[in-house]
Formats: sequence, structure tokens, C-alpha cells
Amino acid sequence: MEYQINIGGRMLTLEHEDFEDRINLDDLTVIDTSNLFGEAVTISAAVNRLGLMKAEVESTMNLIKLEKKIFEGNFKADLRKQAARNAGKYKIEVEGSVVDVKLTEKALDTCYETDSDWIKLQEQFIQYEKYWNYLDVTYWAAQDKSKKLNGLVSSTTPEDFVAR
Repeated sequence: MEYQINIGGRMLTLEHEDFEDRINLDDLTVIDTSNLFGEAVTISAAVNRLGLMKAEVESTMNLIKLEKKIFEGNFKADLRKQAARNAGKYKIEVEGSVVDVKLTEKALDTCYETDSDWIKLQEQFIQYEKYWNYLDVTYWAAQDKSKKLNGLVSSTTPEDFVAR
């Protein structure tokens, strides 16, 4: 997998092997006391991968949030145009009936919330927010494991490491 980052006008490529399709969270976050040194040297890679996954999901979340904002702005603009042509009122469907609504800022605050396209965007956002939360708690659990491992093996000398 590759990530392109623009730094000072130069493109930097970060790459790593593809993510696994399944991650056992217990294996990732529990310390294997029979292999402290192996755990200590590999946990940083896991934390890094989790951070990259979080960044990907957060990027998607932010794109959906932007799409919702644009949708809401366009929806309100269309209703304002409609109200300008219809004596200050716009039409909206409520429980299967079309009703006239007086154009007010208060009415525009929630006018799009029953629109099926907006609801789909909101549901997508909620789904990706859930993904981000899953990754966030896993990331912090892996960080905690890393700190504990550092505490356990920090007094180890290079000779001790090779001897194990």
C-alpha cells in the first residue's frame, strides 16, 4: 500500500505491505510473556499500521462530512430560490403530503434531514465514525502495550537481548 504526501511541493511516497484481512485484537493487545523481546520490537509496527488505518478512515469521514455540507448548502439554496418564486414559501413533503412552509432560517436548519440522499450520507458518516472509533481504541490499547513493554525490557542490555 502507498501513501502520497506533499511536503513543501515535493511528493513523498510512504509504502508498506498490505494490511491483513483479519486482525485478532487479543493477539495484538495482550502481552505474550514468553516472548517479551519479540513483542517489544514488533509492537511499534502494529501501532504505526493502526495509525495509518485511522488516517485513512478519518480522511473518508471528512470527505463525507464535506459532501454533507455541500448537499445541505445546495438544498437550502434550492429552497430559497423556490421561496423567492412562491411568495416566501417552499414546498416540502411531510408524511406523504406536500405542504407549504414559510422560509425562515429556523425552518432551513433541519429542512434536509428527511431527504433520503442526506440520510444516506449521514448513515455513511456514522458508519465511518464507528470504524474510526474501533481503530482508535485499538490504537490506544497497542500504545499502552508498547509502553508496558518498554518498561519491562528497558533495562535489558544488548548482550541480554542476544542471549534470549
